[in-house]
Amino acid sequence: MIEKLFEPIKIGPVAIHNRVAMAPMVTAYADRGHVSEQQMAYYAARARGGVGLIITEHVLASRWAEDTCSINVTGLYAPSHMPGLCELVETIHAFGAKTFIQMNPGLGVQGSSFRRGMQPAGPSTAGYQARAESVAQNVDFGPYMTGEIPRAMSVAEIDREQDNFARAVMMARTVGFDGIEIHAAHGFLLHGFMSPKFNHRTDNYGGSLENRTRFLVELLRKTRAAAGDDMAVGVRLSAHEPEGIDYFETKRIVHLLAKERIDYIHIGDGSFEALNWLLPDQDGTMLEMEKASGFKKGLEVPVMTPSIHDPEAAEKAVREGLTDMVSLGRALLADPEWVNKVQNGRASEIRKCTRCNIGCFARLFQGLRVKCVLNPESGLEKYNYDYTRRALLSGS
Repeated sequence: MIEKLFEPIKIGPVAIHNRVAMAPMVTAYADRGHVSEQQMAYYAARARGGVGLIITEHVLASRWAEDTCSINVTGLYAPSHMPGLCELVETIHAFGAKTFIQMNPGLGVQGSSFRRGMQPAGPSTAGYQARAESVAQNVDFGPYMTGEIPRAMSVAEIDREQDNFARAVMMARTVGFDGIEIHAAHGFLLHGFMSPKFNHRTDNYGGSLENRTRFLVELLRKTRAAAGDDMAVGVRLSAHEPEGIDYFETKRIVHLLAKERIDYIHIGDGSFEALNWLLPDQDGTMLEMEKASGFKKGLEVPVMTPSIHDPEAAEKAVREGLTDMVSLGRALLADPEWVNKVQNGRASEIRKCTRCNIGCFARLFQGLRVKCVLNPESGLEKYNYDYTRRALLSGS
């Protein structure tokens, strides 16, 4: 009997009606950095499908961050970004879900000069080597995963981008988002600063774990001040990387963050160097992190865990206290109605993601929009009248 997944939960000040979140996934649906009609319908479909919380794909918090991003993503650093994001929030709310905006201060070592000719900037002059092991092998990713050598950010740039992030948070609060998720995972800028593999600095932002976490902690404090008390604030972290952060160091980071008025932790894994960890091809592997290092032990804030596609396994994980919420990514690309089908006793009807990573990940890094190969409506949601607020008003 699946019941625990449908119990309400409170994340900071935000009440959520069940324990299933939509995980953030870049789609390339944005219209030159602004919310598009397709993006609106895509999120509406998943909110209509029953998830309690939608976490948006990562939104870049400054033009500086956008300059080294080779993929079409949404921004929030100018007033022109706000109307579309406000409409997106209102649409998701109208279909019954809460929504957090995942915000990213920069691409870091995973940035690219391909789009605007700007050299990526990270903690140090240490780059990465992309590996496609078990993830859409034999796909040519071309200029989108080049592993350029970045330049080291100055302290003045760190301060500037923290302030840019705080301004973006204030705009996110204005347009009505329920919470902020700071993207410090998957090899991007904040992850790079925490990683001993990429951070070779000798100043206050390098060396010890506390120093390597300083950028994130300072940004979190500014985020909390800008968000106020009526928004949830959480952090997405990669738990492990080859030759870098391991489970036990991540556990120390989690407990450092828990002292900073954080409302939840969203676990992830891997990076462009470890794509088979970022996009695992087995169900429930992210729970192994909890078993290995006990993230939740002694932690008073909720934990979200992704990539548990099987409803029974998701129910068991929440019931046994391994996680407080599950976040679904590729599973909801394949079937936006996953939650409704489980709740209505129709789990056998779920269109199951095969973890092929072709329509989601491979297309994205070939410069194309995401389109799940199993879901014929994927990428075409804007043509479905049921995903519009007009449909709600007409009662259809």
